[in-house]
Amino acid sequence: MKKFFQFELFTWNEHVFYLGNVLLAGFVLAILPLLFLLFNKVILNPYFRRKGVDPGRRYAIAQLIKYVVYTLTFMLIFQSLGFKLSVLWAAGAALLVGVGLGLQQTFNDFASGVILLMEGTVQKGDWIEVGNNTMGEVKKIGLRTSLITTRRNISIIVPNSKITVDNVINLSHNNNTVRYTVAVGVAYGSDVQLVKRVLLECAERHSKVLPGAFVRLVEFNNSSIDFELLFWSNEYQLIEDVRSDLRFMIDHGFRRYGVVIPFPQRDLHIKNFPATMNEPSDTQAKGSKG
Repeated sequence: MKKFFQFELFTWNEHVFYLGNVLLAGFVLAILPLLFLLFNKVILNPYFRRKGVDPGRRYAIAQLIKYVVYTLTFMLIFQSLGFKLSVLWAAGAALLVGVGLGLQQTFNDFASGVILLMEGTVQKGDWIEVGNNTMGEVKKIGLRTSLITTRRNISIIVPNSKITVDNVINLSHNNNTVRYTVAVGVAYGSDVQLVKRVLLECAERHSKVLPGAFVRLVEFNNSSIDFELLFWSNEYQLIEDVRSDLRFMIDHGFRRYGVVIPFPQRDLHIKNFPATMNEPSDTQAKGSKG
């Protein structure tokens, strides 16, 4: 058995690869994901539940531990194959210097990924808005990119540096409630107190609207009195459906109480001038003949 594991497979750059070392490296690489899965279920998850750690923080800590374990495992595998770690570090440093000049953005994304996982300002499960009004749920935070799923169930892969450098709106950073608005205008002469009551009733009847809605009279516009219904909700993904439901309910309530929603209109007054103003005078007529 000893001779079997010490069988020389091949030699590369003065390094001898033995059969036993290669089999051990392959076994470790094959069983490592399973061991890490068991570690999560048996040790990490029960610990997180006892300490009350939120899901986003759990994911970040598990990812960091995973990257550290995988890095140490690969280093031990290289050492078992006969490579010296000092030589690997020197070669890796030289490689990073050369490659880093051409892949600065890639290394920036890697550094940003580590920052995101350590700080926890953006976590898995958060609803964020980044870039050109790109809003969605963070499904995964990797070392280089993050996966965001929009309301239309479209997956967007965003570089981590874009999240750490640009201004990012995290809707679920502190709590799960966000304030939204629905704007509406009514005709002049409407009972503004009645309008306020109808808007509040619509908000109270909707199951996705949290208590605490209020109405704001925004402006006396040219053809309407403008109001805003401000309400709180924790429905990030389907908030546009909630706002649409509220508009349907508001229209129904206004029709019920006779409140008119005006449309832009303009009155044009045509003034008739006397006929003598359009006819040339005698003096002008004689001057033109001359």
